[in-house]
Amino acid sequence: MKDKKSDFIITENYHTRLEDVAKLLIEKINSNFNARYNYKNGKSYSYQIILQDNLQQLSNFIVEKKKELDFVIPKMKLNRNDHLELKKKILNMTSEERKELGINKSTLWYIQKNLLEGKTPMIYQKILLKIQ
Repeated sequence: MKDKKSDFIITENYHTRLEDVAKLLIEKINSNFNARYNYKNGKSYSYQIILQDNLQQLSNFIVEKKKELDFVIPKMKLNRNDHLELKKKILNMTSEERKELGINKSTLWYIQKNLLEGKTPMIYQKILLKIQ
């Protein structure tokens, strides 16, 4: 999706920032940092705890409490909760397809509008079943 001028804000220090994209990125990072991975002794820990443990090991190495540094970084699997194919299908839906599926014109307009603005639209199960 192409950035629009309205996607950017200028701070009081005249720095330019992306408004909604930054929020979305933080949400994605938080959701993935709370995911659990096998770490030490085969136990499951959140990625956030694993990162904290590795940073603690680094600080112990820097202040010479430990002579070796052994970072353990489990293979991380990033999860997406947005469905690109579904988005594409909704954004490319014609009025004829909408009519065939029995979807209200204003409902489709609302969903498409939110997708184009980078928002996650509320799609009721009844509509979702028709689209998929």
